[in-house]
Amino acid sequence: MTINQLKYVLALNKYKNFTIAAEKSFVSQPSLSVQIQKLEKELTIKIFDRSKKPVETTEIGKKLVKQFQIIISESLKVKDLINYQKNKIIGNLNIGISSSLESTVIPLFTDSLLLKYPDLNINFITNKSRLLCDSLKSNELDFIIGITPLNINDFTILPLYYEPILVIIPKNLKNDNSTEIELTKINSKNILVPNKENEFRKIIENIFPSASFNEKFKNNSLETLVNLSLKGNGISLIPYLTSLNLRDKQKAKVYSFKTPEPSREISVIYKKNTLKKHVIEEVFLLIKSSMKKIKNFTDVEIINPNN
Repeated sequence: MTINQLKYVLALNKYKNFTIAAEKSFVSQPSLSVQIQKLEKELTIKIFDRSKKPVETTEIGKKLVKQFQIIISESLKVKDLINYQKNKIIGNLNIGISSSLESTVIPLFTDSLLLKYPDLNINFITNKSRLLCDSLKSNELDFIIGITPLNINDFTILPLYYEPILVIIPKNLKNDNSTEIELTKINSKNILVPNKENEFRKIIENIFPSASFNEKFKNNSLETLVNLSLKGNGISLIPYLTSLNLRDKQKAKVYSFKTPEPSREISVIYKKNTLKKHVIEEVFLLIKSSMKKIKNFTDVEIINPNN
């Protein structure tokens, strides 16, 4: 039994396809298949039912997968422990980041991170915060930059930034001269929203519970909805950091809500028992320092997209 064999089992369990599992494991499909067969022969059980399409993990296989995840996790800690004892911050750092934060948050700290830790190899993986948490549990990630709160006991959550949600109102839909907008004065039927699987959609729904929205434009891109709104085709909500990328003329159509401003909480999330805790906390401080250059907000109401 080898660590590589266990990794191949986890890959096949995840992707349910030999070809894809081999590609993700950077080995040939025959090699992956042979190594899994050797492991099954050694254990005298079948981990996978190859007669099913896609491949299915057997009941005993499911139990073994959980154990293999623990074994691999513990094996990875060996290098982390050695580096920790040497007080070194080197090697690979797998950072999960919410897909709704990728374009605005990563550019804020990447240069500083690489400058301070030139020996770190950084890999960013994007997805919804909840799906990233599954990857964190299975040790595919070292930490997450995501949207909180999250009700998960095994994780440490360090808030980074409270980001207000602003509103774009084109002139043809602006009813008065107010510069701060009351939520109750917004006609939700004018609000353009992304598709339901979009993480930001949940935030909008929680700001305007039980509301009906303008779903005439079926699109999952926040950028597209913002541009439609700027052209006068509806109202759109936009995160503060995203609004900073607008041109000055466009920013004239962006308004804040009255305080407390509806906001999302951006946090660093990691497993409590990780040996990379010292690295993660140093990176957290670096990111937080980088974000101090941006306007901070305190009179906010946190909108939880994970309810």
